[in-house]
Amino acid sequence: MSVRLSRLAQRIGHSGTMAADERMQRLRAAGRDIVSLGAGQLDFDTPAPIAHAGRAAIDEGLTRYTPVAGTPALRGAVRLKFERENGLVYGDDQVIVGAGAKAVIFHALLALVDPDDVVLVPSPAWPSYASMVSLAGGRVVPVPIEAASGYRLTAAALERAIAAANGRARGLILNSPHNPTGAVMSAADQAAIARVASSADLWVVSDEIYEHLTYDGPFASFAAAPGALERTLTVNGVSKAFAMTGWRIGYGGGPAPLVRSMEALQSHTSGNASSIAQHAAETALRLTVEGDPAMTAERARFRAALIERRDMMCAALAAIPGVSLVKPGGAFYVFADVSRRFGGPVGGRTVTSSSELADALLEDAGVAVVPGAVFGDDRAIRMSFASSIEELAAAMARIRAALA
Repeated sequence: MSVRLSRLAQRIGHSGTMAADERMQRLRAAGRDIVSLGAGQLDFDTPAPIAHAGRAAIDEGLTRYTPVAGTPALRGAVRLKFERENGLVYGDDQVIVGAGAKAVIFHALLALVDPDDVVLVPSPAWPSYASMVSLAGGRVVPVPIEAASGYRLTAAALERAIAAANGRARGLILNSPHNPTGAVMSAADQAAIARVASSADLWVVSDEIYEHLTYDGPFASFAAAPGALERTLTVNGVSKAFAMTGWRIGYGGGPAPLVRSMEALQSHTSGNASSIAQHAAETALRLTVEGDPAMTAERARFRAALIERRDMMCAALAAIPGVSLVKPGGAFYVFADVSRRFGGPVGGRTVTSSSELADALLEDAGVAVVPGAVFGDDRAIRMSFASSIEELAAAMARIRAALA
């Protein structure tokens, strides 16, 4: 008997970033020496006080169901974080905790998107945005962002995309610091975008998961822009800032009707996030907003290491002929334009696309990168600098040799 899949299942493929990582893992399991620049997670351990809180939750028997939207203690910590770090004041019915930031975004889109609604997404973009919009019944219209503008969304580009949507534009997904480019929107950028969003009556999902990984200036939350709070869901989590990807805790803050609808949807899907992970996340947020010296020092160590890695990778790539890049201001990725190498040899083969170049680097040079085509820009490849400085140096040497 053959299994008949739904039309929805047939049109949604696997995550391109995860597929690249899985291929790398298979080669490693087969004995290949592969340096991975593909993973979207830090190589640091979860800070000790947070890990201890997780173990304590188990020891204390905190292993039962929690309220769907999160424990009162964690929601309180989320509200405190938003108020002190972002200047956003939410009531208890305006925050929600989910099983990762991805789950929070998905439930928001289910609550906001009707069939054939257009959602605007600055592109290149994290590929799951488009898939989640499609799962919710809508369609994405990309808003091009270019290296010439530092990969930052401009009000003019957004206005052109709204016009191209022919009256169907309903929402906008923002991501700053940005995956895959590392671009960081300034408060002035956000104020201009907020004016356009208000004029077009767009709701906004602002994905700020890389907030604490910024290197060259202050971070501004989009909902703090004039007129943005009442139309914005701000999404964040502990995965990137605290090296807690496996703990699966994301959270959001926004208008109460939206958040309560997300809670209802979540009650029928994932339910509450892990009770143990929630306890650890509460500790992470409270220690941070209260200025705990040990946590402050640990996060400063994270940041200093990432700046060193970023600068080394950018310098090494800039020295390779035919490779250009915009130095990222946040996150932990370099999005390098390699299109001038198309049509020529890489690692002993001729390549004509980002996917072919990524294949050549993996198979012939032993370096895993993610092709830009996954993000909607076939000119580039994404490389993570969330690995040790020694691994990055080895990867840069291999890439330089492959592109020699």
